[in-house]
Amino acid sequence: MRRIVSFLVTFLVIAAAFVPTAAAAPAAQVGDCHFVLGFKTLHDLIPNVVGSCVADEQYAANGDGLQQTASGLLVWRKADNFTAFTDGYRTWVNGPFGLQERLNTQRFPWEKGARVASTRVVNFVPPSTVTQQVSGSCFVSSLAATRADAFRCIAGNLIYDPCFTIPGNTSAVICVRNPLDASSFVQMDLTKPLPAPEPVPAQQRPWFLQLADGTVCNFFTGATGGINGERLNYGCSDGWDVVGLPHQDRIWTVDEVLLPRFSLSPVLSSATVEVQTAWQ
Repeated sequence: MRRIVSFLVTFLVIAAAFVPTAAAAPAAQVGDCHFVLGFKTLHDLIPNVVGSCVADEQYAANGDGLQQTASGLLVWRKADNFTAFTDGYRTWVNGPFGLQERLNTQRFPWEKGARVASTRVVNFVPPSTVTQQVSGSCFVSSLAATRADAFRCIAGNLIYDPCFTIPGNTSAVICVRNPLDASSFVQMDLTKPLPAPEPVPAQQRPWFLQLADGTVCNFFTGATGGINGERLNYGCSDGWDVVGLPHQDRIWTVDEVLLPRFSLSPVLSSATVEVQTAWQ
């Protein structure tokens, strides 16, 4: 089905979607850790939801703040300075309209206006460690990733795309649904030699996107539909779809639409959204 997105959103992906308020406040100590600033503000608003901290705030490579609690994860995104808490299913965002609650798979309309300083383009390198191992074969170049080392493969009744060759190893490939989710990394031990790769276009197409609002989007490799003559190319974790390909500049953008379930019309909403990271 067109709208089924083939990936799972982990806490870290959800984390990239939200962020703390700037208001300072005294540190709140729970055991050997503390809540401070925006995390303390959000904790004090919903203490029974957030629960006690289990570690102090830490920072991701992109500058986002993360703090694990007994009930979930607090997140501060540097890009737009909002704070959120997720329990893995629901999210509470302390944003421009105060504290709001939604499902992790949803976004408030104002979140579509999130901004980034620039778009990071990642030339994906297959991971050295995996969480699953299967046996199968590859039968054509990847439909998702436009690379000479990427293939479309099958194990049992499951299609894996993209699957990347391993330098120095011709007997296996690494298949990745979501580069942000280590649980999606699968090593496929090959039962047949790889097919000859198809010619690679001059301009690579990203196979995975993370948008400024934190949602992640996979390239549709199967049959899909079109809007105003352009293909629906990506399905995103909040139920929106990307029409066409990203518009590439210092800051990439995509055109998103929200459609009824299992239907191409009417378009319920549309937005132009900035891209935080693109994987090629």
